[in-house]
Amino acid sequence: MKPIRAVAATLVAGVAVLLAPTSPAWAHVTVSPSVATTGGYGTFAFKVPDERADAKTTRVEVVFPENAQLTSVSLRPVPGWTATVATRQLPNAASAGHDDEAADKAVTGIVWEGGAIKPGEFQVFEVSLGPLPTTPGQLVFKALQTYSDGEVVRWIDIPEAGAPRPEHPAPMIDVKPADAQANAPAAPAAPAAATPTPTGDGVARLLGWAGLALGALALLTAAATGLRRRTPVPASAPLAEADTAARLSP
Repeated sequence: MKPIRAVAATLVAGVAVLLAPTSPAWAHVTVSPSVATTGGYGTFAFKVPDERADAKTTRVEVVFPENAQLTSVSLRPVPGWTATVATRQLPNAASAGHDDEAADKAVTGIVWEGGAIKPGEFQVFEVSLGPLPTTPGQLVFKALQTYSDGEVVRWIDIPEAGAPRPEHPAPMIDVKPADAQANAPAAPAAPAAATPTPTGDGVARLLGWAGLALGALALLTAAATGLRRRTPVPASAPLAEADTAARLSP
């Protein structure tokens, strides 16, 4: 019974690890979808969780990437929140003679304030923007999250190839050509092997193996029954919110 008890203890420990609350250091502000098409338009959702147990999120600022001139931006209203869009004048807009004044300016950031995200909750801020760059690359949207006690957490770290995951990653969008996003063709399925017709000797062997399998199953069932009688079953830990944000240094 000792080997069976050791295996059972290992399984219980593994389940406890899976059900343990997620560490806040692995959660972050996200943007979805995280992949978009070059030269196109899209609607993106910034998901901001509140990771403090004693403070609310009262202000969210998203800084737009400098390597993109996103001139068209519209927002989905969020009840209780007021959004302010900051822009900058494009250097060649006047000489280009644009009739649309909005096309002469690129968005540099958006600030949402006036509302509150309570501890253990999250808020989604949706933004429709474009046109996206025609050259493939990454767009980094740095985010600043302000709490009711004045703390500011900065989601500004940029992941680097070959380096450990940053503690405070910035929301990012990969801009790719449409053909690069297409799903690769599925590999052809392997031909099914023909099932041989069992002979009299084959039937006898199959029956023998079936008997051995049933005997092993009976032994395992008896062992598990004994284990259930001797080992109390631990209560399952509650699942934590997977998207609880990590605290950032100001």
